[in-house]
Amino acid sequence: MIKKSDEVYYFGGYYLIKLEKCDFGSFKGKKLHTCSYCLNTTLLDSWSFGWLKENGEVNKDNPVNFNEDLTTQVHNWVNQKFNEEKIGWFNVFSDLETLKEYKQKFFPEIKAEIMSVNFPESEKNEFLKLFEPENSKLGEIGLFQNIKKNKIENKNEETIGYDLIGIELGGGFHSFHCHDLAEDLINKFGIEINEFGLIKENDCWREMLEFMNDKENNFEYSPWFYVKVNKVKE
Repeated sequence: MIKKSDEVYYFGGYYLIKLEKCDFGSFKGKKLHTCSYCLNTTLLDSWSFGWLKENGEVNKDNPVNFNEDLTTQVHNWVNQKFNEEKIGWFNVFSDLETLKEYKQKFFPEIKAEIMSVNFPESEKNEFLKLFEPENSKLGEIGLFQNIKKNKIENKNEETIGYDLIGIELGGGFHSFHCHDLAEDLINKFGIEINEFGLIKENDCWREMLEFMNDKENNFEYSPWFYVKVNKVKE
């Protein structure tokens, strides 16, 4: 079990993740419980939105290559839930009920993990500052829609570890694993990586963020955040 701290964490979103074996680096061949779309398959993705159909790429990144009829069903359902703000751009769910309905309707046979990412209060506030749309013509990414609600994490979920994520303007994010940084972080900060491939609870996450956000260290040019990853049992 992961030790619980007194830090308050705020809900960022639910993800429906098909774990993939890492194909590079120190964890090659291992499945890493990160919600990063770089390393695992998110069963809700840009292909799920009907807006992209006009580009002729209706099945791009579709993990099971749905036929056109089923893809249209996904588009219609996702568009409706998006308008209700139960789904956010581009791969995040706002509530567990919507995620489970999506999985049951379209991916009942696929083994997938339901996980949430949750931000400590100081990181939540920093995220809202950085990702607030500059004007009304720019839409909010799903993480922003969820975090601005100030909803505290679900304490009934199992905490499986902590991730360092670099969030892009479009709403997707990288993990520290994308740079194969585990050994560097272990040596520099004395952290431990658990059986889920995530960081064990520690007291130096702020220092790690300074390291990741220092442009001289040549990481992804995205703001990096420290998040708690919880797992939901079906």
